[in-house]
Amino acid sequence: MVDAKDLIKFLRGRRYSPMNATALAEHFGTSAEESEGFQKLLRQLEFLGEIVQIKQKQYAIPEKVHLVVGRLRCRPRGYGIVEPVKEGYPEVYIGEEDMGQAMHNDLVVARFPMGVPPRRRGRNRAASGQIVNVLEHVNETVIGAYQRTRRLGFVAPDDSCLFRDIYVAEEDSAGARPGQKVIVKLTQWPSRHLAPEGMIVEVLGEDGDPWVDTVSVVYQYRLPNKFSPEVEEETRAAPQEVKEEDLRGRLDLRDKLTITIDPEDAKDFDDAVSLERLGRGHLKLGVHIADVSHYVRPGSATDLEGSKRGTSVYFPGEVIPMLPEPLSAGICSLKAGVDRLTKTVFLSFTPQGTLVSSEIRHSVIRVTKRLTYKEASKILTKDKAASSEVPEEVRDLLSQMAELAQKLWTRRVEDGALELDLPEVSLRLDETGRVAEVEKVERDVSHKLIEEFMLAANGAVARFMHEKDIPYFSRIHPKPEEEEMRNFAEFIKELEQVKLDPFKRRHIQDLLKRVAGRPEAYQVNLALLRSLKKAQYSDKWGPHFALAMDYYTHFTSPIRRYPDLFVHRTLDHYLLERRKPGEIRESYEFTSGGLADLAEHCSFTERRADEAEREITKLKLLRHLEGRVGEAMEGVITGVEEFGLFVQLKDLLLDGLVHVRNLVDDFYKLDRKRMAMVGNRRGRVFRVGQELKVKIDHIDFFKREADFILA
Repeated sequence: MVDAKDLIKFLRGRRYSPMNATALAEHFGTSAEESEGFQKLLRQLEFLGEIVQIKQKQYAIPEKVHLVVGRLRCRPRGYGIVEPVKEGYPEVYIGEEDMGQAMHNDLVVARFPMGVPPRRRGRNRAASGQIVNVLEHVNETVIGAYQRTRRLGFVAPDDSCLFRDIYVAEEDSAGARPGQKVIVKLTQWPSRHLAPEGMIVEVLGEDGDPWVDTVSVVYQYRLPNKFSPEVEEETRAAPQEVKEEDLRGRLDLRDKLTITIDPEDAKDFDDAVSLERLGRGHLKLGVHIADVSHYVRPGSATDLEGSKRGTSVYFPGEVIPMLPEPLSAGICSLKAGVDRLTKTVFLSFTPQGTLVSSEIRHSVIRVTKRLTYKEASKILTKDKAASSEVPEEVRDLLSQMAELAQKLWTRRVEDGALELDLPEVSLRLDETGRVAEVEKVERDVSHKLIEEFMLAANGAVARFMHEKDIPYFSRIHPKPEEEEMRNFAEFIKELEQVKLDPFKRRHIQDLLKRVAGRPEAYQVNLALLRSLKKAQYSDKWGPHFALAMDYYTHFTSPIRRYPDLFVHRTLDHYLLERRKPGEIRESYEFTSGGLADLAEHCSFTERRADEAEREITKLKLLRHLEGRVGEAMEGVITGVEEFGLFVQLKDLLLDGLVHVRNLVDDFYKLDRKRMAMVGNRRGRVFRVGQELKVKIDHIDFFKREADFILA
């Protein structure tokens, strides 16, 4: 059968006249037996943006007919951007009136004007493109709040990017009451002049119920949260103790002093660490990672489900695991006092912290002591009460580890690593699922200790696999665009009144160090993050810009991240099965989509999990603030616009808006150069980084936004 390269080459040829699928099959002499495969190839190439269908279902190369294939990413204000699936194409702006039947996240074909494809334009500009076809609808069901007017019922979607209400006839309302959260199945896609239509298939419950909130976010982001009977059956068959036959050929490290350091509420333990002194001040660090690939076999139902999920998702008080609990919190979890199978990365360092050698071994360990981050931090800061409860050998080990970690951190900074400081909050829930306590997560010495050791192990594994040409997922972070970095430098010039060379890492490092602990630190770190590109997984080699590392992969969390499990599996092929790198690579290329598609999928599931985690945290905090209306709270201005001040609550790290209409003591206007709002008569100034007190004025749960007023 014809392959993709030959087909695309033919369509690009000067003599090609548009043909439909039947004519193309005849041209290439496709047999009846090959017909189904040929149709799948055409469909696959459409999804990849290599070809498109035009009039009379004929095929063409997209750019030759002024079309582009991409994902439509809608914005709450009623417009969208088509993000091309193929590199080299610019984004295309789409106005609401030109979306046709497309909705947020649909895979679409868009037409752009004649000539050079336009770049993104502001929402107030004329539309740049038009949706001409939808290849894949992803919103077949939508979650939202049911509402009624005198004449009709409708569902207002929770996802603000789905900005069109969905009409529901009374006979299709399933008895839902106004205000209840429901799941609606679309029966009619939107058009230029008509809203989408649907029928309610499930009534979840009352809006505001903590359980309903969680289910809403799970459903909004389409997070797989139930394991199939096949997966559960495989899991029940999994052992809960290490078997004697599993120990053959493994390095026995059960007598080594080994510890884990994790959050207090951790249920699964991927990693453990050990350290021993060698001669002349040299140190040998052991990073022991759960050998998940030993229990999750390639092609099993559990493996396929893990690849589909891509990652575990962590909500306040609960987790949607990538792997079933008997594995993730059972036999694969490195619990203290029990035997566990691991892969160990040994890293040998000079007294100055220079890596001189590394080795990867299949091993078995028995964790000596489990510590939480808080416990480890107290011990390292000489807290007598905490230290008295821990054996002296563990205290000494921690002290040596902290000293080594500091040297590794210093060397990374010297190499140009950028250490962003973007604090997070941890929510403790009560028995009803509501917020009982909000705590800022501080990256203290214990966090940095584990972080440095995991970075070192990941880097060593990546270098080994790259040098041996073993297939692996590189965790790449491309260099930022020059324009983005210049914009960042201009932002800093306005905010800090200092000139910055954004292309010199030392300048950026000095800036981050200078603003640390100051009110504007969050905004500086956030602005830098937004100027950088997103890290992603790739089946090709690529350096990591922010870490300043030439080789980097994810190896240390195979319980909760599928790319790590994939890396473990390819190491098994190479180290245990003695398969050649080319043979390993060839075996993966025959899987669905190959390695490139799997890497892209894992990048997507990672982004999806991050967005869902932020959304549920924001929703829980907004519910928590319902009971604090009128209370004065400390905040810091994180942004200024013509319509008001963006303020972040210092204790909750929740953003809200002080609208300009609520600045009642004067008439204010925006001074962009000073990044400030300035009063006309009194000259009062509100600028980014300024601390102030605010009260909650209004919470909009539909938009998931908070409005503040000055206290």
